[in-house]
Amino acid sequence: MSALPHLNHLIKLLDDDSEVVRQAVRQELTVMRRELPQHIEALETPLSAEEERLVAQLLEPARRTELEETWMRWRWLEGPDAQLEEGLSQLSAFLNGWKTQSADLTKRLDALAEEAFAEKGRMDAHELAQWLFAPHGGVTRFKGNSKDYYSPANSNLFWVLDTGLGNPISLCCLYRLLGHRFGIEIEGCNFPGHFLSRVTYREKTWLVDCFNRGRFMLAADVAKHHPAANPGMEDLIREPATAEATLLRILRNLDEAHERLGHLHDRQFMRRLAVKLMED
Repeated sequence: MSALPHLNHLIKLLDDDSEVVRQAVRQELTVMRRELPQHIEALETPLSAEEERLVAQLLEPARRTELEETWMRWRWLEGPDAQLEEGLSQLSAFLNGWKTQSADLTKRLDALAEEAFAEKGRMDAHELAQWLFAPHGGVTRFKGNSKDYYSPANSNLFWVLDTGLGNPISLCCLYRLLGHRFGIEIEGCNFPGHFLSRVTYREKTWLVDCFNRGRFMLAADVAKHHPAANPGMEDLIREPATAEATLLRILRNLDEAHERLGHLHDRQFMRRLAVKLMED
């Protein structure tokens, strides 16, 4: 039996005056949540903006519970790149909304890698950074979102892929995960105040500022001459940021972003995810 007649009935009850009815609708939508986006696409009449908002509101508690319960599954995977991609997939899907599945991120990254390969073929670390972050004919594929630096959206890789904007750490993660598809080893550098990428290129270690046009900087020079240089700076630059450290920093960015917006509930949720990561 088609789910569409039942779904049409549920949509009519989204704004029912009775809390009992709304709770029943929430339970029904939660049960079919995985298939809900495709069922809604099959409807003759698309959801209105208000109906979209109500569906999102009804599904939000279940989505939060699901992410908390499954959050640390990325740690089961082998290799830091696979762990980072899984963790980002879960978090980005949650940030992107109820229509998005976490598996969608891998498909988007695969498509971007195929586009890069079709256009440039095999690339090294420097060429890939240029393809992603340097201007070409007045157009830059991905760049730092300096106008809205603290927006929570900057931590959502789906949004980054859609808009071409991001913060330092999301752009570094994009560079790393795309590099992985090219067989290029790209690591993170947990640099204070401004996350960087770290690569070996022409037998030297370089730090890459993905937020600022993919600029390459010799790691040794940064360690010696950066204003924040101290005896521990060389150790920080030498050691790659783990998947755990990278995801934790993203959660802390989201914590600060929601604090700035006054979204206490969202801030507390990001803190719970961070605590799970530190305790596990």
